[in-house]
Amino acid sequence: MLIARSVRWLAVVLVAALMGGCPLASKASLDNGGDDFNPEDPGPSRGYCGSDEDCLAVGGSCCECPTFAVSHNDPFSLACEDVVCPPRTDCAANLVAKCVVPEHKCDLRCRELSCNVSCAGGFASDANGCLTCACAQAPANGCLVDTDCVRVRDDCCGCALGGFDTAVLKTEQAQHEAQLMCSATPSCPGVDTCIAGAVPRCLQGSCVLFAGGLPSNACGRPDLPPCPSGSECVLNSSDSANVHGVGVCAATP
Repeated sequence: MLIARSVRWLAVVLVAALMGGCPLASKASLDNGGDDFNPEDPGPSRGYCGSDEDCLAVGGSCCECPTFAVSHNDPFSLACEDVVCPPRTDCAANLVAKCVVPEHKCDLRCRELSCNVSCAGGFASDANGCLTCACAQAPANGCLVDTDCVRVRDDCCGCALGGFDTAVLKTEQAQHEAQLMCSATPSCPGVDTCIAGAVPRCLQGSCVLFAGGLPSNACGRPDLPPCPSGSECVLNSSDSANVHGVGVCAATP
């Protein structure tokens, strides 16, 4: 039985080395009878991370560009320890492995970036969805700032009478209402279904109804206060700020 397991592991490693990839399970997993890795196990030997240093960015095979993150003792990471990959210059440099708390699980996140500029419409994002120091530009038929948008009903009732509301460009409000082709007295449930706190926002160049506000330390737009002395505006540090295309003030390292 031990001989059979050793032969099986050797075959997997040889195939992975020849293909430039890595097996889906480590030697430790195969020696365990091929049991699947349990990502819900909180133990330090099973995917737990205590800090960012415990995490590693990996791809679908050992030599692919990173698409997710695991702990250093995860089977995916262990299986690639002895695989030598050719250097690559096409992988994204703005993605890093982070230890996310309170879950203490590794995740691939956008690299934090300090920007000492102010953008009226917030910062532009790249192909990976990470904010950059470049100022966002309004796309064709899109918005740049929140005041470009207005709240309108999305059906003949609107959320105040049991329907739905949405947000559109102010310049398209009349056209939107005309396209609904509503009667003067629509039949509606008469129940308020509006989402509390939802207001028209310009997010990523599109008008939407959004209920999430900005963090108190948000920065990067002329309408937001500058960061206090000893701090700087940092992008990709706060999910609630990222969705608005802005950063948050953080202490200067």
